[in-house]
Amino acid sequence: MKNILLLTNIYPMNDPTYDGTPVCHFFTREWVKMGYNVKVVHFFSLFPRPYYWVGEIFGETIAAKTGCVTYSNPSRHCEKYNVDEVSVLYVPMTKYVPHRNFSKSNINKAFNWVCRQLEQEGFVPDVVTAHFPLPQLEMLHLFKQKFPLIRTCLVLHGDGSQIPTIYPDDYQFYMSSVNVWGFRSLAFKNQFENIFGTKKEEFICYSGIPEKYFSSDEKRFEANVCHFVFVGSLFKLKNVDVAIKALHEAFPDGNFHFDIVGSGAEESNLKSLCAELGVTDSVTFHGQQTRDDAQKMMAKADCFVMVSTREAFGLVYVEAMSKGCIVVATKGQGIDGVIMDGENGFLCESESVEALANVIRRISALSPERLREISHNAQKSASQLTDHKVAEFYLQKIL
Repeated sequence: MKNILLLTNIYPMNDPTYDGTPVCHFFTREWVKMGYNVKVVHFFSLFPRPYYWVGEIFGETIAAKTGCVTYSNPSRHCEKYNVDEVSVLYVPMTKYVPHRNFSKSNINKAFNWVCRQLEQEGFVPDVVTAHFPLPQLEMLHLFKQKFPLIRTCLVLHGDGSQIPTIYPDDYQFYMSSVNVWGFRSLAFKNQFENIFGTKKEEFICYSGIPEKYFSSDEKRFEANVCHFVFVGSLFKLKNVDVAIKALHEAFPDGNFHFDIVGSGAEESNLKSLCAELGVTDSVTFHGQQTRDDAQKMMAKADCFVMVSTREAFGLVYVEAMSKGCIVVATKGQGIDGVIMDGENGFLCESESVEALANVIRRISALSPERLREISHNAQKSASQLTDHKVAEFYLQKIL
């Protein structure tokens, strides 16, 4: 059975307070279930302690404005642990400037420690895949030098434009060590190709959702579309205020209901906005809910609305589609390409109240038959994005 090594700087930690995205873990967990030997190397950026004092005080504000997760007391020592039977090597690496590369000595120290652990366990990788370029692109190059016959892959969660800034002198050399390029969305792939050209082996690395979240129930849309839902963190980048204003504009009589599921630094501002617009009775804040309970909320709604300013993919869109919701998502962001405007959902500019209000009016004017057709198409599209199917597709591209 093949040995798969995944490198990333974002992965569930051996810490119950971890609040980062588990996107990479969803792939590795499925690969383990398929019988592959999988190891993860989590290169964690470690900053001087004062950075974390700031994070502890202003963590919510930073998250609200940037979407970044801050930690107050991350481990400063290398660790080995398992997450859902996935073996993880946690490697903290010290740096002083965010978004800049590590020193050569730190890169080599971390790489050599990982190699020693792999040698002790007799783990020789057949393929090394990585997510995010810093420091993974340079690490891929080092692994390619140590194991010349391995297949290598780098999955980008953006357009890759920062690569020349991170590695100004060596980026072309390092990029030549990558066999396969993955992209979290079609938009990122197109933007990358505009900068670096088309690579020989490329694929779209979509995320999936658990099969248990798929519903065979079809929405009937016998009444007007007036029940909307949002599920996510209440951060500025999510533009929940834009959704509230657009609904108010599209339904001046207040004949709508908007369920907001999630919490965050913007919650009080959003409640104030509702009071200012006079839609408090039409908007319900449910606070943070479990993922399973959020599914139930989406199953009851007609339409899911989230027009984030920046969304690498947006797994919640797929969850809403699986419930047959009419989904309104951001044009030109991660889900664009999965959602085809007017076919299995709708796409909209992220920060325009007028544009979103027009999309909502457009949806409201559709016949029940057309709404059912779009809803059915959404469920059909989502059915191709299960955890297992996307993990299997990923493997087919890199093995």
